[in-house]
Amino acid sequence: MAKSLCYCFAFILAICGNALAQFGPVETPSAKLTDGTTFETGFTLQVSGQASGIAATFPVPANWDDQQAELVHQEIHPSSANLRFVNLDGTRQARVEIPRLSAGDTAKVLLRFRVARQAVSPPSEPQQLTLPASKDLDRDQRKYLLPSPFIESRDTKITGAANSLAMPNATPWEQVKAYYDFVHQNVKYENGPMKGAVTALDEGRGDCEEMTTLFVALCRAGEVPARTVWVPGHCYPEFLTKSNDGSDRWVAVEMTGNWPFGQSPEKRPILQKGDNFRIQGSRTPQHYVKQELAIRDYKGNSPPVVTWLPAPGKEPPRANMD
Repeated sequence: MAKSLCYCFAFILAICGNALAQFGPVETPSAKLTDGTTFETGFTLQVSGQASGIAATFPVPANWDDQQAELVHQEIHPSSANLRFVNLDGTRQARVEIPRLSAGDTAKVLLRFRVARQAVSPPSEPQQLTLPASKDLDRDQRKYLLPSPFIESRDTKITGAANSLAMPNATPWEQVKAYYDFVHQNVKYENGPMKGAVTALDEGRGDCEEMTTLFVALCRAGEVPARTVWVPGHCYPEFLTKSNDGSDRWVAVEMTGNWPFGQSPEKRPILQKGDNFRIQGSRTPQHYVKQELAIRDYKGNSPPVVTWLPAPGKEPPRANMD
């Protein structure tokens, strides 16, 4: 008989998926929920032995100025499972607690959302955009000028690069495009583990995460508020500007491929905006809200099997994405 494995410590399974409050509009056509698509997220958990104290967390779509999201269906098993939603610095997180599973049980949580969003369109008059003064930023916006995990905007290598790209007579649009061009000229697209802005600059290679972190770091070093936007399998940056009427306007930028500055065909559901999250149970800020599952006590002859939906992976946007 196979000896039962007894885990009396927290068994944690964390898989990085690669991405409710919006601080100013993004320049895109208004999203209509009737034109939306179906997005499913959740997980299944199979156990070979008794498991207790199961807790799972994962990001879910929320409403933004450039997106509308509605939960239209849910499947939760066992019936003892408890589902609730919390807000984490502008990101909506699902939290599931399951008191107990018996040997051979399978838990399932499936959430189906109707999500409508539009592809990113460039501003109609980009040269007329201005940058908000630091003193005019509210508390939530001000954090997008500060360093965050993997975005080392005060590192001397980053500040040095930003200073070398400074153009005193340029418009804000031209200045930020200089950061964009610099990333494309100095970082070759290559899939790999998360490394951050400084390493991307040093190595000259990285995927959407590295290209985004370097762009955001350069923007922040140049006093341009910027943040990361996360969709399933991908991320991209956006930066904050002021329109002619004085309203805030976030401008999204696609760092992979050869998309024009300020334009992208991206239509996947937005899961997160930001890159400095305080997560329950973590002592340090996190770059993004991960898919995580923890089991307080597990007894079985094989490890538990967790399957996430959507599956982790990286996929840059394609033309005509649906």
